[in-house]
Amino acid sequence: MRFFLLLALAIGSAACLAQADTALGKGGLKLSTEGFELRMRNAVQFRFTHHGITAESGGGGQNGANFNNFRVTGARTFLEGHFVSREFQYNLWLSWEGAGNGFRIEDCYFRWAPLELFNLTVGQERVPASWEYLVDHEHTGLPERAIADEAFSQGWGKGVAVSGRLELWQAAFDAALLTWHVGLYNGVIASPDGAQGRGTITSQGVTVTDQAKTERFQGGFRNSDVALNGDSFSQLVDGQMMVAARVEFHPMGEVGRHMVDLGALEDTAAWFFMVGLAANWFSARVEGTGTFLGNTYYGPRAGTAPPPPASGRHRIDASVVHLTADGHFRWIGLSLNWALHYRRINFSPTGRLSSLNFAADKALVHGAEDVGLTVDVAYFILRDELMLGTRFSAVEFDDFKSRTAGGQQVDGDSFGADSYEYGGGVTWFIRGDNLKLSADFRVVAQQLPHGRSKSGALSHTVRISDWRNFHEARLQLQWMF
Repeated sequence: MRFFLLLALAIGSAACLAQADTALGKGGLKLSTEGFELRMRNAVQFRFTHHGITAESGGGGQNGANFNNFRVTGARTFLEGHFVSREFQYNLWLSWEGAGNGFRIEDCYFRWAPLELFNLTVGQERVPASWEYLVDHEHTGLPERAIADEAFSQGWGKGVAVSGRLELWQAAFDAALLTWHVGLYNGVIASPDGAQGRGTITSQGVTVTDQAKTERFQGGFRNSDVALNGDSFSQLVDGQMMVAARVEFHPMGEVGRHMVDLGALEDTAAWFFMVGLAANWFSARVEGTGTFLGNTYYGPRAGTAPPPPASGRHRIDASVVHLTADGHFRWIGLSLNWALHYRRINFSPTGRLSSLNFAADKALVHGAEDVGLTVDVAYFILRDELMLGTRFSAVEFDDFKSRTAGGQQVDGDSFGADSYEYGGGVTWFIRGDNLKLSADFRVVAQQLPHGRSKSGALSHTVRISDWRNFHEARLQLQWMF
C-alpha cells in the first residue's frame, strides 16, 4: 500500500517538475508531458440490499435468514497511460474493498502496441473468457453481472498475451472489425476441490453453510490468479498453465465495451452487432475428497487413501475446458446481450492411484459437463438518461454418482446448485456512468444437489427435493471522478 502511495506521489511530483499539462474532467485527472501520460479515475459504488431466503425442504430449512444492509460494494482506482511513446502503455487498477486486508490489485500490466495488428501484454489481466466479464462493473446497466457469468468467468490471470485488431471493410457508420486475444497464464484453480457451493446432508436435505459460494458461485473448476502468490509450490500454484483465446467479429463497426447502448447514434439505420467466441483450457490437481456433499472422487475402490506424495501434489488431475459464445446488438438505445457457456471437466488418477481400475466404478465421477445461459435486454426510454432492463440467466451443473468415505453411494451429486435468475431494474444516468442511480429486483431459484430421503437413506430411494431460493432488492449509487 505504501509503495503505491509513494509511487503516485513520485509520479505527481515528476509531472509537476516537468511542467506537465494537467486537466480534470469527465475522464478524471490527466497529467501529460512529452513522452508521458497518466490518467487517473476513481469509482465508488454504495448499495442498499434487501436479501430474503425461502427454503422448501424438511422443516423449513433456512427460511427467515433474511437481512437488510448498506455497504460499499466497489471502490477502485484506475491508473493508465503511456511512457516514452504511445506504443508503451501501462494499466494499474486497484480495488480497495477486496477480501482480507481490504485491498487487491486487479489489472496490472504493461503493453507494447507498435501496430493495431500486434500488441504484446505482460502482467495480470482479466482472462478473455466472456464479453460481460470484460466489461467493467462501472459500465453495466444492472448493478451486478448475471449468475452465469459469475459461475463461468475465469477471473484474473498472470502471464503473457498477444492481441490485435484488423479493419476489414468500411461499413455504413464505421469500419468492420475483427479482434483477437491469445494468452498463456498461470493455471490457478479457484478452489482446491472445485466446488461452487457448500452444504451438509441432513434428514431435512442439504443446508447451505457457505452462502457466498452457493449464491455467488465462488470457487469452482476455473482459473483465478488475483492473489499475490509467491514463487513456491502450493496446491493452488501447482505447475500447471492455462491457455485462453478470444475472437470478436464486429461487422457493422465496433460495439463499445458497455452492456447498454449509452451514447447511441440517433439515425435509425445505425444498428450494430458483434459475436464473440472464447476458449480456454488448463489442468489442476485436486484432492479427491470434499465435493459439495463431502464425498470422494475415488471411493472405496482405493481402500485406505494412500498418503500424499512427498511433493504434496494431489493425485487426481482435473482437465478443464471452457467455451463461451456471446452476441451483442445495439440500436438507438436498445441493447440485447446473450451468452452461452460450456465447461467440461475430466478426472484422471495419477501416481499410486493410476494402477486402480477406476473406470469400472460406476459410482465415481469421471467427468462433468456444466452449462450456462444469459439474456439481457435494456432500452433507454429517455435518451442516455433513463434505462429499463431485464434479465434471465441460468446455470445447470451436471449430476453424477459419487460415494462417501464410508462407501455409501450418493445419486445426484454435483459441484454446485442449478440456478435460475429472473429480474430487472431501472437506471438513472444522472451524468452518464460518472453519476448514476440503479434500482433492481431479482429472484434466484436454486436446486441443490440431492440429500437424504425422509428415511435417511442416501441412494436407491426418493430423496427430498432441495430448493433454496432467494430474492434481492437493491438500490445502488455510483460516482466516478
